[in-house]
Amino acid sequence: MGAALCFKKRKEKLETTVESLFDISAEDIDGQEHLLADLAKDKKCIMVVNVASKCGLTKTHYTQMVKIHNKYKDKGFEIFAFPCNQFLSQEPGSNEDIKKFARDKYGAEFQLFSKIDVNGPNTHEVFRFCRRHSPLYDDETDTIQNIPWNFAKFLIDEEGNVVNYYSPKSNPDVCVPMIEEMLGL
Repeated sequence: MGAALCFKKRKEKLETTVESLFDISAEDIDGQEHLLADLAKDKKCIMVVNVASKCGLTKTHYTQMVKIHNKYKDKGFEIFAFPCNQFLSQEPGSNEDIKKFARDKYGAEFQLFSKIDVNGPNTHEVFRFCRRHSPLYDDETDTIQNIPWNFAKFLIDEEGNVVNYYSPKSNPDVCVPMIEEMLGL
């Protein structure tokens, strides 16, 4: 199956009952459960992204995300990175392997979470919420487009609302003007 096939716009119905991303809990890469509101305290902008270590987009995305995080983390920015193995099995490692890869190879200091699904019946609530409250949602048909590939990015405001969605084809640097606007820079 080629990458072009994976970028087809598949849709599904997904329910979400939360009104803010910050009402959701998620397990971090070390297995500790956290309410996202606690991790988002004092943050004005959060990037939620599904990551993979063996994807053609990995080097560019991790490099740019680390650069952006380092530049803006003290100004109210954070990244919530969720490993996902749903796209050609490009995140096959254990949580420990994923953490080692992100920290050692790229120096990533942003929030890493346990591996999750971003599409299908086992979609994690974080991605149910983000997809439902983004341009991926079709109000007319009450369906939501699937995340097309690794490194789909959502920008979240200080209230836990989705502000923007960037496809995997958009490098993280494309998000910087919106990040700066959200941070008031």
